[in-house]
Amino acid sequence: MKAINQDYKKMEELYELYEQKVYFIAYSVLNNVQQAEDVVQETFITLYKNMEKMRSMKEHELKRYLLRIAKNKAIDSYRKNKRHGIFLEEYQRESLEAVDENIEEWEQRLMSENQIDTLLAVLSESCKQVFKYKIFYNLTYQEISKLMGMTEVNARKQFERARKRVHHIMIGGNHNEKIKGIQKNV
Repeated sequence: MKAINQDYKKMEELYELYEQKVYFIAYSVLNNVQQAEDVVQETFITLYKNMEKMRSMKEHELKRYLLRIAKNKAIDSYRKNKRHGIFLEEYQRESLEAVDENIEEWEQRLMSENQIDTLLAVLSESCKQVFKYKIFYNLTYQEISKLMGMTEVNARKQFERARKRVHHIMIGGNHNEKIKGIQKNV
């Protein structure tokens, strides 16, 4: 119990000494108050998880270690923001038809899983899988390409083909009886 109290006091002391420095590093990388505060929190959590390693360090080593953790956490957050920005740009570039075919649209139409499977039955197995990964699991083309062992360009093309085919069917381009039944329920 005494060791826990000592750890708590040490963390309190470190927080008082370095919180502002950690915040400054994080903010200088991210230029965002909330994200910089998150990095401060993540840094001290990481430090606490590595308490054993920290005990054997001298004061100047500990400071360098703490500030390196903060810098790495901030850079990771920056990269995550950058990936998120790329995703948003990609999403905005997709046509309005693609936006209409997202998961909320499927849920609003109250389609059952069987109805969706019937609708997707017109697609090749590969296109069907890409379409499901993109729409239902919200995976990126990069993630889909890794899962399916294809290029990112191929995943994007297969999704576009599948999306166009499904959209064409949904607006009444296919007169198959099973599809007509689905359209009545939509």
